[in-house]
Amino acid sequence: MTIRGLHPGLNQTAGIGLKMYSDDELGKIHLATLDVLWNVGVKVESPQAVEIFHGSGCSVGNDSITVKIPAHLIEDAIRSCPPTFKACGRDAAKDFVCERDRVGFVNFGEAPRMIDPETRAMRKPTRKDVDQATRFLDHLDQIAVFERPLTPEDIDQGIACLYNAKSYFENCTKHGYIGINTVDNLKVCYEMGKAVAGGGDKFRERPNFSTTCDPISPLLHSKEACDILIECCRLDIPLKINAMGLAGGTTCVNLAGTLVSHNAEILSMVTLGQLVKTGHPMVYGTSTGIMDLKTALASIGCPELGLFSAAIAKLAQFYQMPTWVAGG
Repeated sequence: MTIRGLHPGLNQTAGIGLKMYSDDELGKIHLATLDVLWNVGVKVESPQAVEIFHGSGCSVGNDSITVKIPAHLIEDAIRSCPPTFKACGRDAAKDFVCERDRVGFVNFGEAPRMIDPETRAMRKPTRKDVDQATRFLDHLDQIAVFERPLTPEDIDQGIACLYNAKSYFENCTKHGYIGINTVDNLKVCYEMGKAVAGGGDKFRERPNFSTTCDPISPLLHSKEACDILIECCRLDIPLKINAMGLAGGTTCVNLAGTLVSHNAEILSMVTLGQLVKTGHPMVYGTSTGIMDLKTALASIGCPELGLFSAAIAKLAQFYQMPTWVAGG
């Protein structure tokens, strides 16, 4: 049985809803995004990504990292990105379809600290905690897709993502999102996923895990993120592109301006992925919120984060792309 989420996005007369922007307003945000990507561009720190962009008709600045992307490449990439994404579980009964106007839920990840369930004291998570949390999340029917919940602090942090992957494959039957920090670690995770799936062909048919590539606001793509994205497209590993701007800090203080820079970061990465492999499944993600001007920290539970997430959901629907937003 494939799981399909709740259907809250219907136009209806009963109940309440939140529609952040009209289609005309979303169109203005889109045009402003195209303007930014061609007239300002993005910084791309990966030489192979710059080469892919340049070979596809993008302009590269004298600094060799500023890439300006023409509108037709962006719009071709949007059209080629699949409108739905099936998050395949190890158990096919737990497959989840991410699609327009339907909602599912995922746990937050990944926490560097936890409240001990027995002592109630805050402490660093261990590998045992990761295993227990993974098994717990696997049994929660409300969680449609698994995301690594904790950072195991009793292991070298350079390979902590490999333990998260190992724990996921041993303890969870849902589709898993695994944060990965290097191409080498990505290849190790791929070998795990391939072995669990029953071989490379089976993995391509039903990829059992995905990963995320995060732009750095404002308008920067790191070498690691670009190289991981390129390798994922080559290995048929689905991707979430997740921008995490802070309004008033790394982006404009207002909602519309932040949406434009956020959108430019996402669409430039989507374009890179589609240039590597047309039709590769990619999810439009956001953890964008506001900066607490008193502490200069991210204000995760603020009302503005909900407003950003609602606006991004509408923007992704405008592009007919699956989306993943922060819930706060």
